[in-house]
Amino acid sequence: MKLTELTDRRVVTVACALVALDVFFVIVHGVKFAFKEEFIDLFGYWLYRNLTITNDWAIPEAVNYLKFVVIVALLARVYRSVRQPVYLAWAIVYAVALIDDSMQIHERLGECIAGGIPGGEGADQALRPQDLGELVVYAIYAGALSGVVGIGFMRSSGEHRKWALGFVALLLALAFFVGVVDMIDRMALAYGRTLAQVLATFEDSGEMVVVSLTVAYALFVRRRLA
Repeated sequence: MKLTELTDRRVVTVACALVALDVFFVIVHGVKFAFKEEFIDLFGYWLYRNLTITNDWAIPEAVNYLKFVVIVALLARVYRSVRQPVYLAWAIVYAVALIDDSMQIHERLGECIAGGIPGGEGADQALRPQDLGELVVYAIYAGALSGVVGIGFMRSSGEHRKWALGFVALLLALAFFVGVVDMIDRMALAYGRTLAQVLATFEDSGEMVVVSLTVAYALFVRRRLA
């Protein structure tokens, strides 16, 4: 397939616009922390809090949830058009990601599991029981959703398996930020709050960009196949 056949001006425009919005949120996040008092005096505490990319249901997070909704809708549209189970499987994966992220399910379940894990909350510990509990939840998600995607791949044609491989790469990138970087920034608390905040910002900004690229890829697949 030629490079020109793999490009889509509308998809590129969407990708650039979404990533530009992500970059804007990250820049504002950095500026308001660097100039906290001035920002609050000028715009108020509500806007200060709701432009923090690490806060659940703040404006950047809400935009990210909306992106997940768009991904699920696009994948559902592709499935309705081509009737290949792999796209339904990926729609389920991203629907679960949306529900978990927006309702903080892995944090809540991790807290429940943490009750059965020995250990305290000492600052010298690399990971708290809460963190270990969340890793258990992530492992359960990975096992269950890998099965869903595996069945989808097995029941789909070779051409559609090829298109669906792009979502594998994007999900691995998302897992890197949501899982690996998240745990690293929690361990970094032992070395100072500033380092942990920098890593938390890296985690959430990386997550936003990956989800934006996933929207663009889902749109690309829909325009090519639906």
